[in-house]
Amino acid sequence: MMTDTSGAGAESRLPTGAPKDQRGPSEMNAPAPAVAGSAPNRAGDVVPPAEPAGAAAAVRHERLAVVTPLANEEDTINVFLDRVLAHLLPQDRIFCVVDKISSDNTRHIITDRGATDPRLVLVWAPENRCVVDAYFRGYREALTYGADWILEMDGGLSHLPEEIPDFVAAMQNGAEYAGGSRFSAGGRHRGGIMRYSISRGGSALANLLLGTQMRDMTSGYECFTHAALSEVVEKGVRSRAHFFQTEIRQMMHQRKWVEVPIEYSCPSKSVGKTSLKEAFVNLWQLYRETKGPVRMGVQEIAANQPNDSRGDNHSRTHGVPAPAGRNITAAQPATPGHRG
Repeated sequence: MMTDTSGAGAESRLPTGAPKDQRGPSEMNAPAPAVAGSAPNRAGDVVPPAEPAGAAAAVRHERLAVVTPLANEEDTINVFLDRVLAHLLPQDRIFCVVDKISSDNTRHIITDRGATDPRLVLVWAPENRCVVDAYFRGYREALTYGADWILEMDGGLSHLPEEIPDFVAAMQNGAEYAGGSRFSAGGRHRGGIMRYSISRGGSALANLLLGTQMRDMTSGYECFTHAALSEVVEKGVRSRAHFFQTEIRQMMHQRKWVEVPIEYSCPSKSVGKTSLKEAFVNLWQLYRETKGPVRMGVQEIAANQPNDSRGDNHSRTHGVPAPAGRNITAAQPATPGHRG
């Protein structure tokens, strides 16, 4: 049956406490299924290829939760849900966060479909004040459900549901965080030159100031382990606009991370001046807090796919095997527990 959750009261700052894991001891302690290439290797080791996405999904026991805020999507919501649900197993969930911004039939469509599909969960969140509130409300619902992996994606089809298996493969291979990347080999940004320049330039500037090394520091297509997302919810973010994605990626840079090439379709041509100003202010504040960049070691290795005309055929990796046939960028902290 459809689960319709709601919250009371608006928040001036995101919460500092992550929800308690609702899984039972047997679920939390159960060993993960054996998957070829799933154990993290030492930096520089030759990585065996991962299982094909279809074969891996057949033995997957982990709970995957997809979090997607929605607004006025009645024209595309059925297509979006069909394409996402095609990649979800019975234990998985998609949490559709809807608030007062939605004024069309999106909420009713989700309610009707959820009545016959328990994987589909409506999260009614009238208290939301901005897009960040919507995402964090979805995070909390997914954590409370006890999801092992939480995948965040856009609900307007700018992110391709067909790329979900690539994120699942990355998590099965030992990543704590898998970030979608438009700028890695195999990735693509479809949209206006202004949006492309802002995203590409913003990623370069963030890496320079924060000492991070992800090729894409602004994408919102990303997957977390339960523990990694709990850290994000506990710490919260400063931004009330899209720069919060960069804040999250800076946090995740201290964990075992990997970048998954994605194809992104951007419907808008530019970013509002207010959002850009807020991004620069928050980036400068983060830089001051880090007291300058802290570089982490990176080793170049040949990826197991042929040259791609859209980029090089190398990927950076520290300890996370790449899914077969895909270029990924990965790293892990040089000093465990260090917060740069």
